[in-house]
Amino acid sequence: MNFDRRIHFTNLDACTLLNYLQSTYKTADAAHYNCSRRPLPPTRVDGCSYLCRWEHAALLFSFTVRLCIVEGRGLYKRAPTHCPILDKEKAGVECVLGTDRLDCLRRISKGTVDFGVFFPEDLVAAQWANIDVLVTNELRFRSRPFARNIVAVVNRRILPDDSSTLHAVLKNSTLCHPGESMDDLRPLSETLSAYLETLVLERSCDPTRSHTENRLKALADFYGKACKAGPWVPDRTRDAELKRQYPSLCAACAKTCMAGDIYWGNSGSLTCLTDGAGDVTWGEADDVRTYFKIKEGEPLTGYENFAYLCRDGTWRDLTQEPCIWLRKPWNVIVAKRKASEAVSKLTQSLTNSSVTVDRHWRGALSALLESNQALPEPLHPPRAPMDYLAQAQGFREAHITFCTISLLAKNKCEWLSEAGAVYGIAPPLQCIMRSSTEECLKAVSNGECDATAADSDWLVAGIRDYALTPILNEITPIVEKTGSIVAYVNKDAEITKMADLRGKRAAFPRYDGVAWHSVKDYIMKHEKMSCKDYVEEYFKEICAPGMDGKKCYEAGEEEALKSLLDDNSDVAFISMKTFNTYKENNKASETIKKIVPLCPEGNQKFCFVSWSNLGHIFVANNITNIRRHEIINVFTKLDQLFGKHPPFHNAMFSMYGPFNHEMEVIFHSNTKSLATINVLSTHPYNKIPYNFELAMSNVTDFTCGFGAKTTPSFFVFLVTLVVFLINS
Repeated sequence: MNFDRRIHFTNLDACTLLNYLQSTYKTADAAHYNCSRRPLPPTRVDGCSYLCRWEHAALLFSFTVRLCIVEGRGLYKRAPTHCPILDKEKAGVECVLGTDRLDCLRRISKGTVDFGVFFPEDLVAAQWANIDVLVTNELRFRSRPFARNIVAVVNRRILPDDSSTLHAVLKNSTLCHPGESMDDLRPLSETLSAYLETLVLERSCDPTRSHTENRLKALADFYGKACKAGPWVPDRTRDAELKRQYPSLCAACAKTCMAGDIYWGNSGSLTCLTDGAGDVTWGEADDVRTYFKIKEGEPLTGYENFAYLCRDGTWRDLTQEPCIWLRKPWNVIVAKRKASEAVSKLTQSLTNSSVTVDRHWRGALSALLESNQALPEPLHPPRAPMDYLAQAQGFREAHITFCTISLLAKNKCEWLSEAGAVYGIAPPLQCIMRSSTEECLKAVSNGECDATAADSDWLVAGIRDYALTPILNEITPIVEKTGSIVAYVNKDAEITKMADLRGKRAAFPRYDGVAWHSVKDYIMKHEKMSCKDYVEEYFKEICAPGMDGKKCYEAGEEEALKSLLDDNSDVAFISMKTFNTYKENNKASETIKKIVPLCPEGNQKFCFVSWSNLGHIFVANNITNIRRHEIINVFTKLDQLFGKHPPFHNAMFSMYGPFNHEMEVIFHSNTKSLATINVLSTHPYNKIPYNFELAMSNVTDFTCGFGAKTTPSFFVFLVTLVVFLINS
């Protein structure tokens, strides 16, 4: 911070500025400002430290936001041209050169820069890395909400008389592929093009072929022929080999199957369609309307022979509103959260004149923000990256973002994604990390990611508190390896049946987990008790760490068992696996030899109160059915490739085995496969009574007694409130 000059900030709100300075530099205070016209008494305003009215204020120190610049290719360099103007005119903006856009994201994360210009794909990367940023502005070059609106156009000759599926309409048709490119001026990147293909194709997963070749084979197998002009791979020799290997993908081209072919590119693929060489293509909606002259009111002759094809297999006339397959957002200005308001105010100072003709600092800033063709469109309020991308139909769906709770789990997820990519599994997994299972559940609920894995202790909380659904279960047919909950008692206590537990002291591994809900559900049903009677009368004492903010022992099954062994409880509700492991490790203990299972009525064979699958993959309730099935398909395909499916087990990667010498990373080691809840109606699962998932799937009200989640902090709040009301 420099205190040698006085600077006026007419484009920044004072409260925003001081809050930013206080949080970032720890120096902003009432003593550091003056009033340029007349002194005003210090006043508290809106939670800020002492302010005077901003129209009179001037700070005695310089306030600078740091802009990360990535130079493009070519001779023209923006930074040496425009950054000196910002410095000379004391604009309060400092240039910092970044190697690339991800380097700029890392710098924002470290706090060495405040904002920059990014592509929508970068926002997904920011979410993976858990970088706390907000989108403050869109860089729109046209007056429309999205940069790209991708549609499918078909020749009506392939449309059936009645409604049909997308697969049935397009199978064996001729594709006019628009080509793909890393050039941002082209509608389809390789990632987006691959995603559109996955909506139609039957994937090819031949392990003897590369990912690219599997993708080409899938195209060749699905379409009768195609014109996929332009380079398929960067190496020219390999590109020629692949085109000889899959000649049907070039059969519809006019001449060369190269970038110079008349059917290559955005307009070329539409020419391919109107020339009758092909049946279907993807394109940018505005390009399609322009090509067919729909906007001009005098459509191209023969336009009525073509239609928009929708993702559900229906179609619309070209004069109607098109059905969009995928929307691509604009490039954006992204700022770290603490600087977002300051950056928003800064960009609001840019005007049309500053963008086009201003040779001073506003014009320089416009050029550096790459907005010299249009003003940065402000977002009110600034949005989190995933909230911003959520509005773009299909864009986020090009990946499945999976939340993990440790660096090791994130690494395994990334390796699983790479292994899946080799076999053409799409959309690909993208892996992010949060600090705990609870934070991952929140991330899925908030739309920050698509899915996460958790065990059955989180089943009720996921359904009740985060509006999630378990779409896949980690299953095993071996009863002893499931998540079984057994009532263990001391055989000297003369407790011979579940009804004898009335008035006894109960130990649970934790509050709100699978043991807690299983026992409550069982007793209320078999004792024909109301929720109120169960909570208030059934047990003499309950220890369930987390309930009412109390902690009689640390949460965990072994701790609940030790409470029984120490005679602090009469019954412990824990898993069969934990008990057997403890007993094996403490063979010499006379106390453990006296502990026996108490078998409930109706389950003398297995002797557990409930059993649950080892874990679950959770998604949000409000996702579309298409997205739900897509996530199920990706994980079940990964399971088939890398799970335990003899004789087809793939030794390339193990989903359920040890990872980096650690067990139970993301998935449980005893998992046999991933399956939907429908598997519970098949043998042998339908022969095992008291399944927890089925019981909970029929529950609509989880608020019984302590059933509503009560965290320690919330309990303290309630006590404080009661004391306040009494005293008042």
